[in-house]
This record gives sequence, C-alpha cells and structure tokens, in this order.
Amino acid sequence: MMNVKVFVASKKNKKNKKEKQYVSTEIKDLGTQQLVQIDGKLYRLPDFKQMVMGLKHLYCKINSVLENYYFRGQLDPTNHKTNALRYVAGMKVEYLAVYSGKTRSPTFNWDRLQGIPLGNELFNVQKYDAEFDFKEAMKSTKSYQSLVWDTIIDNKPCGRGKKFENFKESLDMLIEHFDLK
Repeated sequence: MMNVKVFVASKKNKKNKKEKQYVSTEIKDLGTQQLVQIDGKLYRLPDFKQMVMGLKHLYCKINSVLENYYFRGQLDPTNHKTNALRYVAGMKVEYLAVYSGKTRSPTFNWDRLQGIPLGNELFNVQKYDAEFDFKEAMKSTKSYQSLVWDTIIDNKPCGRGKKFENFKESLDMLIEHFDLK
C-alpha cells in the first residue's frame, strides 16, 4: 500500500487596503513643512494645500489643469522662469474669477475663511474691483478668451498642438497685462 499525500490549494484572501493612519492628529513637522491632519487628509500649514504621501516623499496634490501644466514644466519646457510667470498669470486670472464670484476655486477651499473674522465679507467688499480687473484681463487675451475660460476657469485641458500654443500665447498676453517680470 502506498502512502499518498493530498494537498489542497487554498486561496489567499486579499487584504483590505486601509487608509494610511498617521501617528498624530496634531501638528507634525516633517522637515521644514508643518502638517495638520484633518479628516484623514494632510494639509500644509502656511497655505492649507493638501499633501499626498508618496512612497518616499510628501507631494502637493494637483487640483487644476494649470497646476498640472506648471508642475510638469509644459508651459515652457526650456525656461523655468517663463514657466513660472505663465503659471502666476493664470493663477491671478483664477483668483480674480473666484473673487468676482464667477466660479469656485479648484485649488483652494475658500470655505475655510468662514471661521476667520471678516473672511468672506472681505471678498464681498472687493468683488466690484475684482470683477473689473477680471474683465480687463480677459479683454487683454483678445481672441483667446474662450480658451482661457475653458482651461483656467472651467478646468478643462486645452489639448495639444496649436491649441496649446495659443494657450501659452494667451498667458504671455496676461503677463504683459499684469506687468509681471
């Protein structure tokens, strides 16, 4: 009689992925950045930008198309200063649109200002000036107004090729309008 051993293969159950739990819910200091954990998300203290924990480093969460173009260096791959100036011009148009009540900001949670005394009222006082500045900035982009609106305000990618070149040209027009150097 032969001894036969029978092995039964069993499936390994997949482990449920758990959210990363951080050690403290208080202020943390990782290097030079102070971080606060609110509802399981990490925020950088000076500007309340949401941070994402990568494999080795903390990264800023990219919330808008313009930020994506800037961080990838697509606004000007050859010159870092021009890349930054185009980004600043686009962000200024976005902030003017938010101040004037045209749209909500994809990059900053303006509801956080409700806890600050005169936080939201400050924007109501400045709304008229922001509306005028926004209209003047959009007029300065001439025939590219719809492209600027779709990319910066509506947060839709502008595509590649000629449209992207037109978008960069419109950002250059905004740099001239805002007199950024």
